[in-house]
Amino acid sequence: MAAAILVGLVVLLDVLLAFWPLVGGAMAERAKRELDPDVINAASLVEALAQLAYLVPFAAAGVLVIVWGYRARANLDAFPGATTTLGKGWAIAGWLVPIANLFMPARLMAGIARDSLWRSTTPALVRIWFGGWLLYLFVGQAATLDDTGNWEALPTELADESDYQAYVDYYSAATGPNLLVALLGAVAGAALILLITRVSAAQETRIGRGTQAAPVMPGMPMTTA
Repeated sequence: MAAAILVGLVVLLDVLLAFWPLVGGAMAERAKRELDPDVINAASLVEALAQLAYLVPFAAAGVLVIVWGYRARANLDAFPGATTTLGKGWAIAGWLVPIANLFMPARLMAGIARDSLWRSTTPALVRIWFGGWLLYLFVGQAATLDDTGNWEALPTELADESDYQAYVDYYSAATGPNLLVALLGAVAGAALILLITRVSAAQETRIGRGTQAAPVMPGMPMTTA
């Protein structure tokens, strides 16, 4: 539950931050009317502080998702008939090893979901989650690089209305990319929350009943208590 709640909080904060350019644009408009550079400086400071504060729940959610994945994979070892071949160590290493973190978390989650939910195929939620997550990362990185270039091109000396208008235009241009990235994050986050809650509920039920990870097939060896 803690992992799901924090993922939901991160998604909410992501969406709120995506709307920041609207606030920043309004502050830039006010600065242009009043020719007041302090308003521009205040907008920049608030944005920087908000982004720093966002990193705390983001990091905490990442840690809890890794812990949940490790425990969920470890639980499969107690289920006779579990078919996943990836060791539980991949629940941690899969996120930390370069290149492997582009596909190993999805493979691990696919095995956890299949064996926990009694599925012969990988649930679509796994593909939605990890596909959305990769798009969120790559599109977000591209948007950040573009935003950084646009920010560095802004005038540092605010002498007339045209200088202030540059900040108005900057915030206006940032709104669309920010919302797109937030939408991708929301899709990935919602899918992950559903996976966490459904897998956890299925595993708790199976552990409580002491049943196997998949339906018994003819010729399958049985373990007796």
